[in-house]
Amino acid sequence: MNRYCIIFFLVLFGCLSANDFRFYTDYASFYDADTPYVELYFMFPRAAVTHRPVHDQNMEGKIILAVNIFSDDRNVFSETIALDDILSDDEKISPNEHIPGLMSLHLLPGSYSMQVAVRDLYSGKTSRRNSDLVIPELEVSQLTLSDIQIASYVTETQQRNMFTKFDQYDVIPLANPEFDENNGIFYIYFEIYKLYPGGRYVCKSSIRDLNGRTVIENDTVETTAPGLLDVVIDRMDVRDLTSGTYMYHIYVKDLTSGEEATAQKRILLAQKARMDVYVFENYDLYGTDELDSMFQLLKPLMTQNEIRSYRNSKIAGKRRFFVEFWKRRDPDLSTPINEYHMEILKRVQYADDHFTQFRQGAKSDRGRVLLKYGFPSEVQRSDLRGGTKNYEIWNYEGMRGNIIFVFCDTQGRGYLELIHSNMEGEIYNGNWQLVIQAGARNY
Repeated sequence: MNRYCIIFFLVLFGCLSANDFRFYTDYASFYDADTPYVELYFMFPRAAVTHRPVHDQNMEGKIILAVNIFSDDRNVFSETIALDDILSDDEKISPNEHIPGLMSLHLLPGSYSMQVAVRDLYSGKTSRRNSDLVIPELEVSQLTLSDIQIASYVTETQQRNMFTKFDQYDVIPLANPEFDENNGIFYIYFEIYKLYPGGRYVCKSSIRDLNGRTVIENDTVETTAPGLLDVVIDRMDVRDLTSGTYMYHIYVKDLTSGEEATAQKRILLAQKARMDVYVFENYDLYGTDELDSMFQLLKPLMTQNEIRSYRNSKIAGKRRFFVEFWKRRDPDLSTPINEYHMEILKRVQYADDHFTQFRQGAKSDRGRVLLKYGFPSEVQRSDLRGGTKNYEIWNYEGMRGNIIFVFCDTQGRGYLELIHSNMEGEIYNGNWQLVIQAGARNY
């Protein structure tokens, strides 16, 4: 079956309903007897799935999942499965619950494209997603690490199922490595190859920002290698981090051979804003949570001295801080209107109306740049001809020469993150033009 027939099938699949719902995909590659294989992970919002009564008085939901993988225009994998979700009669679904799914297959190293179509059987709602798969050439003649799998939890296997690894662990995939203050604890699974059997090795994990600075670090663990292969299960708590993009980083050293290996996985953290309105007045009515949320929103506009001053203040001082914050920036004290205040309100409102994927409004990367630097003089966007990921390049003419900010949907999840700017103090990546190309995986 060629690619265009598959696309036609997916279009028909998707035309059954216009009420799409969001789902998530991810993947990790491993080795099986020196043969590379990949696990595809899926996650569906449980509350969005329609459930109907079944004969035993429980409620049943059913998702149909169709996956096609292409190498150039050649279809190399095609499979359709059904995922069932059973609710007891009185069971309540929380907004954060998801239905996980997994497919395993062997793929040769290389670059692929994946098309996923999903249908809720009982409501007819559909959703589709296209993404890239890059299977690395793992070198198992030396110390090597697999890809990193992010998991919602790991438990000992009681009965073998699709999530069971080595008949020992159930690793429930988290296909959406995006966290907030309420959902910031996760598990990590990866494999180490070509260890010295019976020898000792050390493993150290950390969370780093995109400039390589370590912000969280776990203790170094020294372990005896059970054989040529060992598995590692790690745990991280990122709830105290500020919003942004980070890297989970792992370092392994075989103490017998002296060989070292590293791997990393991108995660995202969004601290939810508690501000429902953007009228920065009546501070006496605000509690600590509301003031801190306002501080997080406006921090890109503050000096380092202002940031320290706010953090060292008690609630009364925090209230006075914002009065002085706006007063210092009022360009014309002779008028009753603070023009700077009104401009910031306009930027926040624009961000909330236009940048709504994952991190809302001014909390997104584009929102932060808009809030701090204003509206760009020109925006260049990717087109529909293919060859690149979805991206935007914001150009600010006359700002210290020409300043650019490059945003890219690096993971195919529908949101744009900042990957490069030539503005002092912002993330710089001289290879950004390679990052936006279709199939590019890492920075």
